[in-house]
Amino acid sequence: MGKSTLLNALLSDDLAIVTSRPQTTRHAILGVMTSDSTQICLTDTPGIIDRPAYKLQTGMMDVVRSSVRDADAYLVVTDVYSGDGGGGGLGGVDDDESGMDDDGGRRVGKDVVGGLGIGDEMLDRLRESGRPVIVCVNKVDLVDTGEDNDAVVGDENVNAPTRVVRSVLGWRSALPNALAILPTCAANGPTDPGIVALRSMLMSNDPTIDVGAAIRALGRPVPGMFANDDTLMPSVDECRDIVPVGPPLYQSDFFTDRTDRFCSSELIRETLFTSLGKELPYCCEVRIESFDESMRYVDDDDDGAKVGKKKSGLIRMGATILVERDSQKGIVVGKGGSKIRDVGIEARRKLQEFFGVKVFLDLRVKVDKNWRNDVEKLKKYGYM
Repeated sequence: MGKSTLLNALLSDDLAIVTSRPQTTRHAILGVMTSDSTQICLTDTPGIIDRPAYKLQTGMMDVVRSSVRDADAYLVVTDVYSGDGGGGGLGGVDDDESGMDDDGGRRVGKDVVGGLGIGDEMLDRLRESGRPVIVCVNKVDLVDTGEDNDAVVGDENVNAPTRVVRSVLGWRSALPNALAILPTCAANGPTDPGIVALRSMLMSNDPTIDVGAAIRALGRPVPGMFANDDTLMPSVDECRDIVPVGPPLYQSDFFTDRTDRFCSSELIRETLFTSLGKELPYCCEVRIESFDESMRYVDDDDDGAKVGKKKSGLIRMGATILVERDSQKGIVVGKGGSKIRDVGIEARRKLQEFFGVKVFLDLRVKVDKNWRNDVEKLKKYGYM
């Protein structure tokens, strides 16, 4: 659905890993936006899996439920096809390992979860929560305007593709009290008009932000976009009520609660998703065994006094890729170690870009049988 891409666009930084594969996100990732008057804490959750096939997925859904229970507001991320029979959800529903794994297991997807892809349980929670709900209809750039003509509502052309209008109206019917249903293209980054409008609504307590101008920049409102009626945008006061008034939870320079070790393991796992076959990455877990940053910073002056530091050093880390079977290990390693070498080169490039220093990466592969269904191992790995 593009949850992680949207999170990165809102934060104007690459915090969460992003791949074209569904269910890339396994943990709840916290990203914090802070201005002089407002602090927004965004939690990127795994996508909804209606019928978990592994204990791992059960733990992932526990993360989703916990986030729903604790949140002050909900941002439902779906795609442009969701209101027309496609998948969607609180951060998205995906045909991933919960569907067809590398053993040819059962598939669970849109036809199980329903036309909107979010499931009745989650829809009921959102409807009954009494908390603000915003829906992002993402990936509007996928609509081919040459094949999908502008929609006509009544006798009026609304200057929006029919598929976008159907998606918005579908979600408006499912969540009639949603504050806004915004078409977005998170892949365009922080400057996408939908992202700018969403960020402005969330940060509306900042007096330097013109919420009205940001929403008007979206163009003519699609019918059903706003709760008040087809065309009337939410008031500034309504937007300011999205988050409660209170002291900041974190310091102004705080960005995420995730450690460098966690971010490193995620970047390596992202590389596995982009380098391996369709199902195999879901069988992999990445553990950082060692993380030596003693040479990460060097002194600015000659006498060794740590007056000021600059990033011009080296990080040494050792990581283990866990798979479930010997056959999977052979695929990850590749003939003569070619695949693991390629994965290591690409992962090291991403790590160096992320940390801004040179990275020495020692990458190994180990079989950890049935780890996705082993509760004790999942606890150890932080999933339960």
